[in-house]
Amino acid sequence: MSKRTKLKFKKMLKKAEFVHADLEYHEELITDAKVEFNEAFLDTINSWPRRTKIDWEFHLRDVEDERAKKFVEEAEKQRQEKLAAEEAEQNTNIIKNKEVFIDGETGEEFYTNPDEIGETDTDDKKGIIKKLYRKIASETHPDKLVASGFSQGEVTRKESIFKKAKEAYERDNWYTLYSVAVDLGIEVGEIDEKHIDWIEEDIKLTMGRISQMGQLFVWVWYTSNDEGKERVMNQYFKQVYNWPPD
Repeated sequence: MSKRTKLKFKKMLKKAEFVHADLEYHEELITDAKVEFNEAFLDTINSWPRRTKIDWEFHLRDVEDERAKKFVEEAEKQRQEKLAAEEAEQNTNIIKNKEVFIDGETGEEFYTNPDEIGETDTDDKKGIIKKLYRKIASETHPDKLVASGFSQGEVTRKESIFKKAKEAYERDNWYTLYSVAVDLGIEVGEIDEKHIDWIEEDIKLTMGRISQMGQLFVWVWYTSNDEGKERVMNQYFKQVYNWPPD
Protein backbone atom coordinates (compact mmCIF):
# COMPACT_ATOMS: atom_id res chain seq x y z
CA MET A 1 0.00 0.00 0.00
CA SER A 2 1.40 3.37 -1.02
CA LYS A 3 1.80 6.13 1.56
CA ARG A 4 -0.96 8.15 -0.13
CA THR A 5 -3.37 5.20 -0.08
CA LYS A 6 -2.48 4.41 3.51
CA LEU A 7 -3.15 7.98 4.67
CA LYS A 8 -6.37 8.22 2.69
CA PHE A 9 -7.58 4.91 4.09
CA LYS A 10 -6.81 6.08 7.63
CA LYS A 11 -8.72 9.31 6.99
CA MET A 12 -11.77 7.45 5.66
CA LEU A 13 -11.73 5.09 8.64
CA LYS A 14 -11.90 8.06 11.01
CA LYS A 15 -14.75 9.58 9.02
CA ALA A 16 -16.65 6.29 8.96
CA GLU A 17 -16.10 5.86 12.69
CA PHE A 18 -17.59 9.30 13.34
CA VAL A 19 -20.59 8.70 11.08
CA HIS A 20 -21.35 5.34 12.69
CA ALA A 21 -21.05 6.93 16.14
CA ASP A 22 -23.59 9.52 15.01
CA LEU A 23 -25.92 6.75 13.84
CA GLU A 24 -25.60 4.99 17.21
CA TYR A 25 -26.39 8.31 18.90
CA HIS A 26 -29.60 8.65 16.87
CA GLU A 27 -30.60 5.00 17.35
CA GLU A 28 -30.15 5.16 21.12
CA LEU A 29 -32.04 8.44 21.53
CA ILE A 30 -34.88 7.56 19.15
CA THR A 31 -36.23 5.10 21.73
CA ASP A 32 -36.44 7.82 24.39
CA ALA A 33 -37.87 10.17 21.78
CA LYS A 34 -40.70 7.74 20.98
CA VAL A 35 -41.58 7.30 24.64
CA GLU A 36 -41.69 11.03 25.31
CA PHE A 37 -43.54 11.75 22.06
CA ASN A 38 -46.23 9.18 22.88
CA GLU A 39 -46.65 10.66 26.35
CA ALA A 40 -47.00 14.15 24.86
CA PHE A 41 -49.47 12.80 22.29
CA LEU A 42 -51.72 11.44 25.06
CA ASP A 43 -51.29 14.58 27.16
CA THR A 44 -52.46 16.64 24.19
CA ILE A 45 -55.63 14.57 23.83
CA ASN A 46 -56.29 14.66 27.57
CA SER A 47 -56.04 18.47 27.54
CA TRP A 48 -58.95 18.83 25.11
CA PRO A 49 -62.47 19.75 26.23
CA ARG A 50 -64.90 16.83 26.66
CA ARG A 51 -66.80 17.64 23.44
CA THR A 52 -63.57 17.66 21.43
CA LYS A 53 -62.55 14.30 22.89
CA ILE A 54 -65.88 12.77 21.84
CA ASP A 55 -65.49 14.13 18.30
CA TRP A 56 -61.94 12.77 18.24
CA GLU A 57 -63.06 9.28 19.25
CA PHE A 58 -65.66 9.15 16.47
CA HIS A 59 -63.12 10.48 13.99
CA LEU A 60 -60.54 7.96 15.15
CA ARG A 61 -62.91 5.04 14.53
CA ASP A 62 -63.30 6.03 10.90
CA VAL A 63 -59.55 6.36 10.50
CA GLU A 64 -58.79 3.10 12.28
CA ASP A 65 -61.35 1.05 10.36
CA GLU A 66 -59.15 1.33 7.29
CA ARG A 67 -55.97 0.85 9.29
CA ALA A 68 -57.41 -2.23 10.96
CA LYS A 69 -57.74 -3.98 7.61
CA LYS A 70 -54.08 -3.31 6.82
CA PHE A 71 -53.08 -4.33 10.35
CA VAL A 72 -54.82 -7.71 10.04
CA GLU A 73 -53.14 -8.37 6.70
CA GLU A 74 -49.72 -7.46 8.11
CA ALA A 75 -50.30 -9.52 11.26
CA GLU A 76 -51.18 -12.58 9.19
CA LYS A 77 -48.08 -12.10 7.07
CA GLN A 78 -45.89 -11.87 10.18
CA ARG A 79 -47.58 -14.95 11.65
CA GLN A 80 -46.78 -16.97 8.54
CA GLU A 81 -43.17 -15.76 8.59
CA LYS A 82 -42.86 -16.70 12.26
CA LEU A 83 -44.23 -20.18 11.63
CA ALA A 84 -41.80 -20.64 8.76
CA ALA A 85 -38.90 -19.47 10.95
CA GLU A 86 -39.90 -21.83 13.77
CA GLU A 87 -40.15 -24.74 11.35
CA ALA A 88 -36.73 -23.90 9.93
CA GLU A 89 -35.26 -23.76 13.45
CA GLN A 90 -36.71 -27.16 14.30
CA ASN A 91 -35.23 -28.62 11.14
CA THR A 92 -31.82 -27.08 11.70
CA ASN A 93 -29.17 -29.75 11.65
CA ILE A 94 -25.63 -28.71 12.39
CA ILE A 95 -23.16 -31.00 10.69
CA LYS A 96 -19.69 -30.80 12.18
CA ASN A 97 -16.36 -32.34 11.33
CA LYS A 98 -12.72 -31.57 11.92
CA GLU A 99 -12.39 -28.84 9.32
CA VAL A 100 -15.79 -27.21 8.84
CA PHE A 101 -19.28 -27.06 10.26
CA ILE A 102 -22.36 -26.20 8.21
CA ASP A 103 -25.38 -24.28 9.45
CA GLY A 104 -28.28 -26.44 8.30
CA GLU A 105 -30.64 -23.46 8.32
CA THR A 106 -28.64 -21.09 6.13
CA GLY A 107 -26.24 -23.47 4.41
CA GLU A 108 -23.34 -21.23 5.41
CA GLU A 109 -19.99 -22.94 6.06
CA PHE A 110 -17.92 -21.86 9.06
CA TYR A 111 -14.36 -23.08 9.39
CA THR A 112 -12.82 -24.16 12.68
CA ASN A 113 -9.59 -22.56 11.54
CA PRO A 114 -9.91 -19.33 9.49
CA ASP A 115 -6.58 -20.12 7.82
CA GLU A 116 -8.19 -23.17 6.22
CA ILE A 117 -10.52 -20.99 4.16
CA GLY A 118 -9.56 -21.53 0.56
CA GLU A 119 -8.61 -18.87 -1.91
CA THR A 120 -11.34 -19.93 -4.33
CA ASP A 121 -13.66 -17.07 -3.38
CA THR A 122 -14.04 -14.37 -5.98
CA ASP A 123 -12.17 -11.10 -5.59
CA ASP A 124 -15.25 -8.95 -6.13
CA LYS A 125 -16.87 -7.12 -3.24
CA LYS A 126 -19.40 -9.83 -2.39
CA GLY A 127 -16.72 -12.52 -2.50
CA ILE A 128 -14.37 -10.60 -0.23
CA ILE A 129 -17.18 -9.73 2.17
CA LYS A 130 -18.32 -13.35 2.34
CA LYS A 131 -14.79 -14.57 3.02
CA LEU A 132 -14.27 -12.01 5.80
CA TYR A 133 -17.67 -12.85 7.29
CA ARG A 134 -16.78 -16.55 7.33
CA LYS A 135 -13.57 -15.82 9.21
CA ILE A 136 -15.48 -13.82 11.82
CA ALA A 137 -18.21 -16.46 12.08
CA SER A 138 -15.60 -19.17 12.61
CA GLU A 139 -14.80 -17.49 15.93
CA THR A 140 -18.18 -16.10 16.97
CA HIS A 141 -20.99 -18.24 15.55
CA PRO A 142 -23.34 -19.23 18.45
CA ASP A 143 -23.35 -22.90 17.43
CA LYS A 144 -19.59 -23.05 17.76
CA LEU A 145 -19.62 -21.31 21.16
CA VAL A 146 -21.88 -23.92 22.76
CA ALA A 147 -19.05 -26.34 23.48
CA SER A 148 -16.27 -23.77 23.51
CA GLY A 149 -15.70 -23.64 27.24
CA PHE A 150 -15.93 -19.83 27.26
CA SER A 151 -17.47 -18.05 30.23
CA GLN A 152 -21.08 -16.91 29.83
CA GLY A 153 -19.89 -13.32 29.61
CA GLU A 154 -17.51 -14.14 26.76
CA VAL A 155 -20.17 -16.18 24.96
CA THR A 156 -22.59 -13.26 25.19
CA ARG A 157 -19.93 -10.86 23.90
CA LYS A 158 -19.08 -13.05 20.92
CA GLU A 159 -22.72 -13.66 20.11
CA SER A 160 -23.21 -9.89 20.00
CA ILE A 161 -20.21 -9.59 17.68
CA PHE A 162 -21.62 -12.33 15.44
CA LYS A 163 -24.99 -10.56 15.23
CA LYS A 164 -23.26 -7.32 14.27
CA ALA A 165 -21.18 -9.12 11.63
CA LYS A 166 -24.21 -10.95 10.24
CA GLU A 167 -26.14 -7.69 9.83
CA ALA A 168 -23.12 -6.15 8.10
CA TYR A 169 -22.82 -9.20 5.83
CA GLU A 170 -26.49 -8.97 4.85
CA ARG A 171 -26.00 -5.28 4.00
CA ASP A 172 -22.78 -5.87 2.05
CA ASN A 173 -21.08 -3.60 4.60
CA TRP A 174 -17.36 -4.23 4.29
CA TYR A 175 -16.35 -1.44 6.69
CA THR A 176 -18.15 -2.94 9.70
CA LEU A 177 -16.82 -6.43 8.95
CA TYR A 178 -13.32 -4.97 8.62
CA SER A 179 -13.65 -3.21 11.99
CA VAL A 180 -14.94 -6.37 13.69
CA ALA A 181 -12.17 -8.48 12.14
CA VAL A 182 -9.47 -6.05 13.30
CA ASP A 183 -10.87 -6.09 16.84
CA LEU A 184 -10.75 -9.89 16.81
CA GLY A 185 -7.21 -9.93 15.46
CA ILE A 186 -8.27 -11.55 12.19
CA GLU A 187 -6.14 -11.04 9.09
CA VAL A 188 -8.01 -8.78 6.66
CA GLY A 189 -5.65 -8.89 3.70
CA GLU A 190 -4.05 -6.13 1.66
CA ILE A 191 -5.84 -2.78 1.55
CA ASP A 192 -6.15 -0.86 -1.71
CA GLU A 193 -8.25 1.84 -3.41
CA LYS A 194 -11.35 -0.35 -3.78
CA HIS A 195 -11.63 -0.67 -0.02
CA ILE A 196 -11.54 3.12 0.30
CA ASP A 197 -14.39 3.30 -2.23
CA TRP A 198 -16.37 0.78 -0.18
CA ILE A 199 -15.94 2.85 2.97
CA GLU A 200 -17.11 5.94 1.09
CA GLU A 201 -20.21 4.02 -0.04
CA ASP A 202 -20.87 2.94 3.53
CA ILE A 203 -20.51 6.52 4.79
CA LYS A 204 -23.08 7.74 2.25
CA LEU A 205 -25.54 4.98 3.18
CA THR A 206 -25.07 5.58 6.90
CA MET A 207 -25.57 9.32 6.49
CA GLY A 208 -28.73 8.52 4.52
CA ARG A 209 -30.07 6.45 7.42
CA ILE A 210 -29.29 9.29 9.83
CA SER A 211 -31.02 11.75 7.54
CA GLN A 212 -34.15 9.59 7.32
CA MET A 213 -34.27 9.25 11.08
CA GLY A 214 -33.82 12.98 11.47
CA GLN A 215 -36.92 13.63 9.35
CA LEU A 216 -39.23 11.54 11.52
CA PHE A 217 -41.94 13.43 13.39
CA VAL A 218 -40.68 11.85 16.61
CA TRP A 219 -37.13 13.09 16.13
CA VAL A 220 -38.08 16.58 14.95
CA TRP A 221 -40.40 16.91 17.95
CA TYR A 222 -37.79 15.56 20.37
CA THR A 223 -35.11 18.00 19.25
CA SER A 224 -37.38 21.09 19.13
CA ASN A 225 -37.99 23.74 21.78
CA ASP A 226 -41.38 23.97 23.51
CA GLU A 227 -42.90 26.15 20.80
CA GLY A 228 -41.55 23.88 18.10
CA LYS A 229 -42.85 20.77 19.88
CA GLU A 230 -46.38 22.16 19.83
CA ARG A 231 -46.14 22.99 16.15
CA VAL A 232 -44.78 19.56 15.25
CA MET A 233 -47.47 17.81 17.29
CA ASN A 234 -50.18 19.78 15.49
CA GLN A 235 -48.64 18.80 12.14
CA TYR A 236 -48.57 15.18 13.26
CA PHE A 237 -52.27 15.16 14.12
CA LYS A 238 -53.06 16.74 10.76
CA GLN A 239 -50.92 14.58 8.51
CA VAL A 240 -51.41 11.25 10.25
CA TYR A 241 -55.01 11.57 11.48
CA ASN A 242 -56.34 14.49 9.41
CA TRP A 243 -57.26 16.20 12.67
CA PRO A 244 -58.97 18.54 12.93
CA PRO A 245 -60.86 17.27 9.85
CA ASP A 246 -61.16 19.50 6.83
